[in-house]
Amino acid sequence: MSTFSDADADADAYADADAYADGGTDAETGDQARARPSRAARLFPALWRWARGGLESGGRKDTAQFVLARILLLPALALSILALSGAAYFDVHDRTQQLRDRYAPALIDLAHARTSLELAHTEATRRLGSDKNGKQLPQTDLVGLGEKYPALMTQVSQSLNRAAQTAAFRKSQEQDLHVVSGLVVSYNDWIGWADRHHESRQLRESGLAYARSLLRDNVPDQKPTAVLNRIDELEKQLRLETEHLSGWGTLSFAMEATAVLAALVLAFALIGTLDFIRRKLSLRSLMLATCLAPVLLALILLSFGGVTEHSAQQRVGETVTDLTRVDADTTSDSAIETLSGRLSDGLERSHPGEWALAGALALAVGTAGALACGVTLFHYGRRHLEIHWRSHP
Repeated sequence: MSTFSDADADADAYADADAYADGGTDAETGDQARARPSRAARLFPALWRWARGGLESGGRKDTAQFVLARILLLPALALSILALSGAAYFDVHDRTQQLRDRYAPALIDLAHARTSLELAHTEATRRLGSDKNGKQLPQTDLVGLGEKYPALMTQVSQSLNRAAQTAAFRKSQEQDLHVVSGLVVSYNDWIGWADRHHESRQLRESGLAYARSLLRDNVPDQKPTAVLNRIDELEKQLRLETEHLSGWGTLSFAMEATAVLAALVLAFALIGTLDFIRRKLSLRSLMLATCLAPVLLALILLSFGGVTEHSAQQRVGETVTDLTRVDADTTSDSAIETLSGRLSDGLERSHPGEWALAGALALAVGTAGALACGVTLFHYGRRHLEIHWRSHP
């Protein structure tokens, strides 16, 4: 609360203006021959002198000049902190959304397609194969490929279609996925051709052999051409991209570190400003600290939210590695579903939606506080600013 009258403010303001025009008062005293301390030892006193409006000579800055500088500095620092911390958090949050909505579903569907296709080939080989004497198996004449093989191939097609709709793939990867879908159709055609010619051992085995060649090639260090090799390569690429997304981004880390540094400068400048207006304006301003408190709270909130979501992202990266290692057997579907649930639960337990909402509200309140800080300082120094502007047209 103010303890000085308008007349006192006018006299103080004119005295400040005269002191500023004369270039300051109070010449430096003390033993000039005394050895000065090191630069590091002088840093903190110099910063504190700057924060509270002091001069190196021991005098004081003009009140109007100081208030005008802080009207610009404090809101600018506050808004910079909000912008940097908000950008850093929402970069992490965007990575969470990409992992949850794109990469995790795509990897799950690719794992389903890969294991189902291998199981389908095992079933087709069992149905269309020969006994120990090289003769056609009896059940082939009766039921052909049966019900399991078509069901598995349907699951393969559906999984590939769902993967294509996740928007997790780049243009080149989408083309590879379309090639995989086309090869799956060709593979199924050759299996069907072998089934239609099951009475001829030579034709049946030729169809199976050609279908097998479309399924997988065993040539190392070569661009994948077969279906399963292409799926393996897509899984590998998505896994690497997932690992990249679940790691700390250099830019977001730099923005967060800069925001923390700016917050330290803001706190230092705020304390010095409160000290200055207490000495020069006889005010103890809780309002100024109240205006800037939401800025620092927003930084803490956004930082904690970012760390929480990043921890969930790292767990996702570990689960994705397990997902690409699921083998094709009778338990593969349950294993994939278990890992799928782990992926979903791991991301949802970090509550990204709630953190994003809280972050947006904190940024809004912090922005209002930063602007209110400037208005409050203007209100405190309005009389001094008017006199200063009249004295320095």
